[in-house]
Amino acid sequence: MLVRSVSRVLERVGCCAILIAIAGCQMTAPMHVWKRPILTSGGPVRVAVAPIEGEPQIAERLQLAIETTKPQSMPQLSVLFPSQLEQISEIQLAAYDGQPSTMAALSAARRGEANYLMMGNILAHHLELQEIEGTSQPVPQSNKRDPDSLTVQWMVIDVSTGQRVGEHTITMNQKEAEKNFPDLAFVGNADAKIIAASARRSWELVVPTTHVDEVVIDLPWFSPGSTSVRKGNGYARQGRWDLAEREWQEAADMHNWNTAAWTNLAFAAVAHEDFQLARDRLRHADTQLWPGDETKKELQWIEGKQREYHAAFELPPPSDGWSIPDPPTAPPNSQNPTTLPTPASQPKSLDDQPWYTAIPFIPPPGWSWSQWWSQPWVW
Repeated sequence: MLVRSVSRVLERVGCCAILIAIAGCQMTAPMHVWKRPILTSGGPVRVAVAPIEGEPQIAERLQLAIETTKPQSMPQLSVLFPSQLEQISEIQLAAYDGQPSTMAALSAARRGEANYLMMGNILAHHLELQEIEGTSQPVPQSNKRDPDSLTVQWMVIDVSTGQRVGEHTITMNQKEAEKNFPDLAFVGNADAKIIAASARRSWELVVPTTHVDEVVIDLPWFSPGSTSVRKGNGYARQGRWDLAEREWQEAADMHNWNTAAWTNLAFAAVAHEDFQLARDRLRHADTQLWPGDETKKELQWIEGKQREYHAAFELPPPSDGWSIPDPPTAPPNSQNPTTLPTPASQPKSLDDQPWYTAIPFIPPPGWSWSQWWSQPWVW
């Protein structure tokens, strides 16, 4: 009986190795996806921005970057900058030491009928002040002990109540700036990139913004069309999803059963926010070559990004609803946990398991070690 069991396992492992050689493995690629603002109002919002506290040279540059990076595609957002607040209140917003006054800024925000007051504070920086001031004096090499970076803390105050309702700390360096905002790679020097990226990140408080997420894309090796798929993967890793989609579509058109091409095409559809197309393409990837629903993880990822997109722009659910329902929750005011426990499922017969999940001496999915080793046919 033991010989028979080992023979069965080895047979399955051999088939699994062949399938892995055909299907390949996986790699990651960066994708810019939307996320909801830290503060949501459910309607039009008016924000007052107080003068930024900290090193005057850095604060001045960051203040200017905040004004120039104000989102232009958000009609429900209106902003009052420091110069406008001073005109409204007819008082200077800086205290005797030159730093912004919270009370003066809050009073001006109320006069301007703002909903929120954003107050920034530069906590730390390692930037070349001489270059920011516009002089050509070089910075001594001994003074550049730390990489260029900037840390800014934002505090948000509800103008009507004067209560703090949110905080957001941003730490930015050149690598993160270019990763999150590729267009900054060709803009100015390191300091200019860091300040511009910090300004854009500051708007995360009140408006939908994008962030970089790593998506796991398929990497085939020996299946027909794998050359085009791997070429598309190279473009995806560079963030060129348009070129990647072209290569994957060519592979899918010529080899319709190439699951890697269709799976990656689904991710490309997410990159340009066509979630219905992404689900349609994923259905092609779930072919008879892989028994069962082998694209469940990818479907969950796609729907997760669509939910984030709908939440960011306060959109209703799709007309046909969500493919994956929300987890059940306990009734309000209940002492039970918010998520109801799911009953433990009994292990299936070994013959009911997909043949490619067999690994020598390892329990199949859904089996515990005790359940696996207690089976009489193992011995």
